[in-house]
Amino acid sequence: MAYLDSRAALLEGMAGAVPAEAVLSPLELRTLQLSQADGRASLRAPHRIERLGAMLFGSRRLSGLANPRLEALRRFAILYRLEGAAIDAGEAMRAEAAGFSAATLDRVRRIVDGWPRRAGPLLRAASLLAGLALAAAAGAAAYFWLADELEPAVAAILLGAGAVTLAPLFAGRLRG
Repeated sequence: MAYLDSRAALLEGMAGAVPAEAVLSPLELRTLQLSQADGRASLRAPHRIERLGAMLFGSRRLSGLANPRLEALRRFAILYRLEGAAIDAGEAMRAEAAGFSAATLDRVRRIVDGWPRRAGPLLRAASLLAGLALAAAAGAAAYFWLADELEPAVAAILLGAGAVTLAPLFAGRLRG
């Protein structure tokens, strides 16, 4: 399960004095917190293959919140977090149609702007490449050291067995 910041009072008090029409309820603040971990894929309906998997294996991905008003808030927060000021004006109209005022949406924007930013895809790719380069250099150094001490074929087998054993330990950490 993803880490969620549960300090609702901190979120509500981030912008100082709040006008009465822009105050968010605890349930709305919790919805904003939950939207921090959601991506763009959580906004779309399940694909045919996902529905087939649900029929066969009994598991399914929820396509949204049951409350349409809270789902509109979640959708607006996710898209604003991902797109920033370039968010489509239709999303604000959709949230206003669900019952949120312009002042409330401005409050949501200020809350989302205060969230810590995650590393972008280029930074994640650079980190992955740097890690792979470091692992390759360490593997080559270990191979040449072992090849001097043992037969080169035995050194290759030992390093291969070590890589196959250690790879699953780091596989989960490589995914963003």
